Amino acid sequence: MSCPTGQIIAACDFPQFFVDQQPRFDEMIMEDIRPTDGWIGNVSMGTTPMGTPTEITQDRFKSVFPNTTKTWVRTNAASCQGNPCDPNEARIGWGASRLTYYAEQQSWATPLLCYDQDMHVTQAEQHLSQIISEILRPATQAIMSNFLRKRTLQWSDKKIIANKTLTPFTFAWQLADIDGNGVADEEVYFNCSAAPNNVFHLVPQMLQNQFSRLMRIGYAGKNPFKDTAPFVELVTDMDTCWFLDKLGGSVGVGGTPSVSGNWRFTEWGAANEYWRYGYSGQIGNFLTRVDELGLRFNFVRDLGAGAAPNRYQYQIVLPFKNSITSGAGGAPGLGSEPNVDFDLAHFALSFISHKKGLELLVPDAKPINPEMPFGHRNFGGKWQFVTDNLGADANGVVIQNKRRNKGQFIADFKQYIRPLHTEFLVSMFHKREQFCVPEIDTCSVDPGYPSQIYSSALPGC
Repeated sequence: MSCPTGQIIAACDFPQFFVDQQPRFDEMIMEDIRPTDGWIGNVSMGTTPMGTPTEITQDRFKSVFPNTTKTWVRTNAASCQGNPCDPNEARIGWGASRLTYYAEQQSWATPLLCYDQDMHVTQAEQHLSQIISEILRPATQAIMSNFLRKRTLQWSDKKIIANKTLTPFTFAWQLADIDGNGVADEEVYFNCSAAPNNVFHLVPQMLQNQFSRLMRIGYAGKNPFKDTAPFVELVTDMDTCWFLDKLGGSVGVGGTPSVSGNWRFTEWGAANEYWRYGYSGQIGNFLTRVDELGLRFNFVRDLGAGAAPNRYQYQIVLPFKNSITSGAGGAPGLGSEPNVDFDLAHFALSFISHKKGLELLVPDAKPINPEMPFGHRNFGGKWQFVTDNLGADANGVVIQNKRRNKGQFIADFKQYIRPLHTEFLVSMFHKREQFCVPEIDTCSVDPGYPSQIYSSALPGC
């Protein structure tokens, strides 16, 4: 190798003979951060004993309100007049109602894993830890929370459209095959009786109109106003929360909404600083639980009069979408990204909820008999690693596993939703949107582009 002569140092003056191991990988492997749902902690939970059938009939004693329009008769104790010992009697009776609830189930599984292969992957231990703690366990929360949202909708005694008359609505889920597995097993289409042009934003007055009725039917107990005014739990998204906060109350001076005006039943306190606190708080007599992964929809089409009463079709929109990843030394996999369509969806369900509205019951999988040691089961969505009976391979051949070096994670969900005080539950179908962004221009005249000189060098000789 020869280099040109002169004072210029060329690249060939620095030959490199060191060992240079590339590529170099950062010791830190980043992980996605995703929120977890809070529905499970806000619903009563219990278990069902061994021997519980898949369908249960529930009886309920009904309360009866007396006919208080009956006239009061002036008492007459005069001799030989009237029937003082046999007064006329007003009648009051009693009754009961009956309904049926049932067990429901889902089963989930991951792809097969091979120990003989995984033992040679440099980051297998770290990646499996992330899979268990950041994918599988949160998946249990997401699966159960969406189940509870849908069953709260199903069992709500009152289902209303956000409009002036608070019109009741009915609905039915229409199944579709979206993932292409050949089976229509996905609740994608929400067919309901709510015409899109008859659905509006949720406003404070709609909630206030539910307050008195809920107090009369026992939402806050037998003496709701004994000490202080009671509270009602509202479950909605953050945008709707801010929207309610902005609209709450009468319009004040200059057309500015007064939050405390129509919301406040009792003291307002620091709750009017809702914007500062953000994700949860109190708006008047409504304790707001923000559900940022709730049920949202886009309108699809009018199915026509023949599909009545559920003639208007909406499509559910999930908060995340999964797409193919680039892979990191292995085959491409999956990764979730926020779904922009979820933010832009115009229709949503919000709820007035109560912990005594529903109860989630999980079967107790204890042994039937000590002489019959069946494998331990968990029906609450707990993931377990299994190595037996792994099914068949892509060619339909039974997977052999005598070395116990193959396995997969599985989870079983089986539960009953026991309806309790479903009269406390209100499902509200309403419009929603992110806040409109104002475009504020400058008020001063554009200065143009006068020449600018910023040199810091001394002038030449």
